[in-house]
Amino acid sequence: MSSQAEKGAKFARSHVESGIVVLPNAWDAGSAIMMVESGFPAIATTSAGVAFAMGLPDGQRVSRGRMLDRVARIVAAVPVPVTADLEAGYGARPEDVATTLRGAIEAGAVGCNIEDATGRSDQPLFDFELACDRIRAGAEAARGAGWPFVLNARTDPYLTRRGADAANFTEAVKRANAYREAGADCLFVPGPMDADTIGRLVREIRGPLNVLGARGGSASALSIADLERLGVKRVSIGGSLSVAALAFVQRAMRELREQGTFGYAPAALSNASINATLAKYGD
Repeated sequence: MSSQAEKGAKFARSHVESGIVVLPNAWDAGSAIMMVESGFPAIATTSAGVAFAMGLPDGQRVSRGRMLDRVARIVAAVPVPVTADLEAGYGARPEDVATTLRGAIEAGAVGCNIEDATGRSDQPLFDFELACDRIRAGAEAARGAGWPFVLNARTDPYLTRRGADAANFTEAVKRANAYREAGADCLFVPGPMDADTIGRLVREIRGPLNVLGARGGSASALSIADLERLGVKRVSIGGSLSVAALAFVQRAMRELREQGTFGYAPAALSNASINATLAKYGD
């Protein structure tokens, strides 16, 4: 698959063909390569994981330029379609979102997420009309690519207003359907949702639904097969894998400091095996 246009067409088709789209989220070129080696035909990036790898908290603490540079490095490292987590578009205005979309296309991505969370406690979600205008501007910028680019519009009531589940459901459906009308190709509703809630979202949202797997680190999270039976079209894992990797480092370092032992080492891959894997994708 040599061209960005071909990757874009393939990724877009996966959202309308039968079957569920499962996207692991990479935070650097190395993690992206390991995901492709595991057989995933497309991957996403994680803004949280990118921020953590840079030593920064999550939440648009990485600039647009630095995030797009990381996206470009991931795209260059793997031969499969890459969709980028671009947070809230790096600016409140619709034109900011459009600029970010064009930057993602230039970086080689074939899709992206844009969320409606403001990061402000006094107004956690963008005003409804402004939020729709932002998605509309992003969709127009995406059409400028000249080939399919999957705009995944994320709405965050479940993440910003914890505990108000009935109101959050109504708000999520309202916003997701409005974003679909504004030009979004897929609708993303992250949050700690049970099977009943997810099934209701599938029925009431008029477009492909993306949910977050491994929600809240729960061992009882629904499986991919469960989500597919409910009618979910796309599943991503967000920053959960990058957080798990950092937790592994923390546990290993605690053992090394407190016990002076190297319990992490037997499960490690060899340098030779990693070199061989990475060499297949290098220049």
